[in-house]
Amino acid sequence: MVDSPPALADLTPQFLTGVLRSHGFVTNITDVTVQPIGTGQVGATYRLTLAQTGNGPATLVAKLPSNDPLSKATGKSHLTYIRESRFYQCFAGKKPMPVPQHLLISFDEESHDFALLMHDLPRHRAGNQLESPTQKEAMLAMEAAASIHAAWWDDPILDTLDWLNGTKAVPPPLDTNDLYSFFWPQFCDRYGARVTPLMRRVGEAYLGKVGQWQDGQSGPRCLTHNDFRPDNMLFDLEDAIQPIVIVDWQTVGVGIGAGDIAYYMGTALESETRAGEEVALFAHYCSALRAKNVPEHDIEPLWDIYRKSSFSGFLMGATAAMVVQQTERGDAMFLTMCARSAAMVLDHGAVALPQ
Repeated sequence: MVDSPPALADLTPQFLTGVLRSHGFVTNITDVTVQPIGTGQVGATYRLTLAQTGNGPATLVAKLPSNDPLSKATGKSHLTYIRESRFYQCFAGKKPMPVPQHLLISFDEESHDFALLMHDLPRHRAGNQLESPTQKEAMLAMEAAASIHAAWWDDPILDTLDWLNGTKAVPPPLDTNDLYSFFWPQFCDRYGARVTPLMRRVGEAYLGKVGQWQDGQSGPRCLTHNDFRPDNMLFDLEDAIQPIVIVDWQTVGVGIGAGDIAYYMGTALESETRAGEEVALFAHYCSALRAKNVPEHDIEPLWDIYRKSSFSGFLMGATAAMVVQQTERGDAMFLTMCARSAAMVLDHGAVALPQ
C-alpha cells in the first residue's frame, strides 16, 4: 500500500500520468477538471476529467476524507477510513465481486488520511435512498449481496483481520446499549415531530436491549458490507457485465449475510413494497447463494436470521445521524431509513422485537 496519501490538490496532471502509466496506459495528461459527486456523509468523492494525449481513460473517480471536521473525525474514530482502504488492499479484485476497479489506494496509519483512485463508470447512475428501487434493481442487489457473501463464506481468514467489524481479532466493541441510549434521545430531540409514533415505539423498545439483540445474531459468517443500501450502489441495466457496482466499503465487516439483506429491505423499500416483495427477493438471494455453492444447511436458517435483523437499518439511521455533518438530505435520509426499518420490525413482530 502506498504511504503519504495525496490530497485533492496533489492529483495533478503529472501525478495522474504516473499512476496511469504504472498500470500500462500510454498517456500524457495535460489538465484535470474536478467535480464533486455522490452524497457520502463521511467521505468526499470527485470525478476527474482528464485532458490528455494517449490511451488513458477520459475520467477517473477519487475518494478522499470528508472536508467536514466532524465527519472526518468520525471517519478516523470509527475506523471507517482504514476499513475502506484495507478492503481494497485485501479483497477487491481477489474474487468475483461487483466492486469498482481501483488504480491506487493510499492510507496513512497515524492521521488516517487516505486516497482511493478508481476507474470511472460514467454510464452508471447512483441509487437514491429517498426513492424506492425498481424490482430489477432490487433483484440485482440480491445477486450482488450473494456474490459478496459467498466469496469468503465461512472463511476462517476473516477472523484474523483486526480492522474488520465483528472479527475475533478486534478489541471488544464499545457498549452498544450505552451508545444507543445516548444517541436515541438526541435523535428524537433533533427531529421532534418528524419522529413518528411507530419510530418512537421501535426506538424505545430497543433501549437497553441492543446488546442482547446483537448477541442473539448467530449463523454462518461471511464478508458483509453493513451499509448495503441504494446510495451505495451504481446501476447500468444495459451493462451485461456490471449492471450493479457496490461502493462505500467504510463499514465492511464479518457477519451474517442475511443481515445485509435485512438492512437493504428495511431501508431501501417502502414498507408496502417490502411487505409484498420481500419473500420473493429473499428467495432470489438464496438461489444466488446456491448458484455459488453455499451449502444448503447454511441457507436454511437465513430467513429467521433475516427477520431478527430487521432493526439493523434503524440502528444505523438513529446513531449515524448524530455523528456526521448535518445536512438537509442527510436528515431526510436518516429519517427515511428509520421509518422504513421501524415498519419492518413491527411487521415481523415477536421475531424482530426484543423480548
